[in-house]
Amino acid sequence: MTVMLELEIKRALRDWRFVLFTVGMPIIIYLSSARGQGHTLGGTSTAKYLLVSMAVFSAIGASLNTGGPRIAAEREVGWTRQLRLTSMSSGLYITVKVLTAAAVSLAATLTIFLFGAVFNHVRMSAALWLASGCAVWLGSLVFCALSVMLGYMFSTTSITIGLMVVNMGFSMVGGLFWPVEIFPSWLRIVAELTPTYHLAELGHSTQLGHWPHLSDLAVLGGYLALFAALAAWLYRRDEIRV
Repeated sequence: MTVMLELEIKRALRDWRFVLFTVGMPIIIYLSSARGQGHTLGGTSTAKYLLVSMAVFSAIGASLNTGGPRIAAEREVGWTRQLRLTSMSSGLYITVKVLTAAAVSLAATLTIFLFGAVFNHVRMSAALWLASGCAVWLGSLVFCALSVMLGYMFSTTSITIGLMVVNMGFSMVGGLFWPVEIFPSWLRIVAELTPTYHLAELGHSTQLGHWPHLSDLAVLGGYLALFAALAAWLYRRDEIRV
C-alpha cells in the first residue's frame, strides 16, 4: 500500500497542468485580490479572509482532480478489473485514492498559506495557523470522497467537464470568491446548503480563534457520509458490470 500511495502522489505532482490549475490559479486570484490591506471582510483583513477562501478553493481542486480522473482512466483501460484478480482488496484501492487526494490537498493548502505569509504578510499565532490549516485540510476529505464517487460516475471523456462544473459551481455558489452576505436572500439559502460554504466557515471561524460551529461540522459530516456511501454503491455496480 505504501509503495502504491507513494507512486500515486508522485504521479499527481509531476503533472504540471494539474499543479498549475489546482495551486497556481488560486495563488494568482489570491495575490491579485488581497491587495487591499486596509479593507476588511468577515471581521478580519482582506488578505487574511481570502487566505482561507483560496486555501479552500485550492484544496477542493486538488481533492477533486486527484482521485476521480485516475479512477475513470483506470476503469476504461481495464486496470481496476485486473486489480480484482490480485490480492489487493477494493477497500485498499479506494483508500489509496482517497489518501493520495488528501496528501495533495494538504500540499495545496500549505502552499497557499505560505504565499499568504510571505507575500501578503498575513500574521497569526502558530496555534491559529495550525487550527485553520487543519480545518481546511480535514474538511477537504469531503471532496476526496466526492472525487472517488465521480470517478465511478463519469467516463474519461466526460469527467473533466464534470469536475470543472462541480468545482466552480460549488466554489462560486459557496461564497469562496465573494462573501455570501452580498448574495440575494434566495441565493444565500442555496449557498448555505453547499459543503464549500461550511468548509469556508469552518476555516474562517478557526482562523479567528473560535470553536468550530456544530452546524458546519454536521453538514460536512453528512456530505462525507453521503458521498462515501454513493461511491461504495457505484463501485459495487461497476464491479457487477465487469
